[in-house]
Amino acid sequence: MFMRCDGQRWCDMFAGSGAIGLEALSRGAKEVVFIEKDKDALSIVKNNIQRCKMEEQSIVIHEDAIVYTQKQPLLEPFDVIFIDPPYDLSLKALIDNILNTSWYDKDTIFVFERHAQENIEVLSEQFNILKQRKVGQSQYVIAKTKV
Repeated sequence: MFMRCDGQRWCDMFAGSGAIGLEALSRGAKEVVFIEKDKDALSIVKNNIQRCKMEEQSIVIHEDAIVYTQKQPLLEPFDVIFIDPPYDLSLKALIDNILNTSWYDKDTIFVFERHAQENIEVLSEQFNILKQRKVGQSQYVIAKTKV
């Protein structure tokens, strides 16, 4: 999806194994915040960060991403927010929550991963869709907020 991430600040929400955030770091991102609530997945994220020797550029948060966005203001918005919530989580509720934070600005790129068959019309209400691609059972949507 992204060739270079030079100097970007990323948020990998619902981080899972941390693969997306680690890929961003390997492509030049200056910092990635990994948010994961599952204890087992969090252990995998931490282990993967250590194995890749990316501890200095990584911040790992053990919390529900939705709860964390509601209570944690940022001083500087992210350049990219990668959002891969469980497929049964309401995308609209998640979007409404994130768009009420200081986590983004007009230049922030949002990347959503959803089930390939899911109707993502809800995104077009708040975002300009820049690119959409289906890969196997997933679809990826790259978007920016409407100004």
